[in-house]
Amino acid sequence: MHIAMMTAWNTDSGVAVHAEPLAKAWREMGCEVTIFTHTKDDFHGAGFTKDEDEDYVIRCCGTQKTNYLDPRPVLTTDFDVLVVQDLRMLAVEGLSRIFPLIKHRARTVHVVHENILPKEPWFYQFDWDGVVYFDKRQEFLNDVYPHAKLIPFPCFPIRSGDKNEARKKLKLPLDKHIVYMFCHRGYDPFLRDLTEKLRKETILLYVVPRGYQMVEKDDPPPWMVIREEKVLSEERFDEYLFAADCLILHKFQSLYLGVVSSTAFQALGAGCPIVVPEGSDYFRPLESELLHYNDVSELTKTLTKLFRDEEIRKNLLDAANGFVAMNSPEIIAKLFIDFFVELGRPG
Repeated sequence: MHIAMMTAWNTDSGVAVHAEPLAKAWREMGCEVTIFTHTKDDFHGAGFTKDEDEDYVIRCCGTQKTNYLDPRPVLTTDFDVLVVQDLRMLAVEGLSRIFPLIKHRARTVHVVHENILPKEPWFYQFDWDGVVYFDKRQEFLNDVYPHAKLIPFPCFPIRSGDKNEARKKLKLPLDKHIVYMFCHRGYDPFLRDLTEKLRKETILLYVVPRGYQMVEKDDPPPWMVIREEKVLSEERFDEYLFAADCLILHKFQSLYLGVVSSTAFQALGAGCPIVVPEGSDYFRPLESELLHYNDVSELTKTLTKLFRDEEIRKNLLDAANGFVAMNSPEIIAKLFIDFFVELGRPG
């Protein structure tokens, strides 16, 4: 089977986090894969996670901002299925013009990333053979697409690294607990308001984009480390996870139309406990795989228990690894292939 996918790729977007493990799993299963993705000057995400693309990646489209699409790579590639990831972030007008030719020779599937039914009529102009969503909260799609298919969001594979080696490589202290905070578009100042006792034995590690505004950036206190990274590669992201004692994802909802925290699905299998706000709806269906807090006082107690009680850490990581095993790229990729087979051949 030859699977083509039009999607964000090698960027820090949630769409790429969903697409990349799938495509790699399909290749490992023996499928031929072609990726049609954004050009380097018009892409979805804040930046690129790799300097060079894989040899099966073709940059031939833009976003809706430019509506750029070179149709030739799409129309001259002989694929059986075209998977379109997150239509909103692609050149919709250009795709609509070549869609009848694609439908004539291949099955078409849209993976929807919205958390509500879009109000824009253009969203519904495509006669997809299949529609896929990854969270039960997206069941509203069945009102328009009665046969929409729920296929869970794929996790990144389980992987491990040596904590001391990672800290040495990153030039981080070996004798402190490290709380990793991955900040992209905003952070809550209260996360730095830990107790004096906890500060003596803990480093708050903020990894932020270049040019990010933080009060402490020019003169951080001794218990805070601020690292500016243009964009984290998958390898660099994992190095910070291996070095840390926990990761805090302080997020309540997407700034846009996202449904879940793709960062959590990427980080879950790296052996680093993840701590999130109790009231957040952004981390479903994860439950026992995460630690939760309500406010800064409870966060302090939660971190203290995590650092003191090895059983809490073990139970948390066991649950996380179990979830990753059930939602591995291989399992989710197979569910997609089964769905493609159900759709049959075009015509």
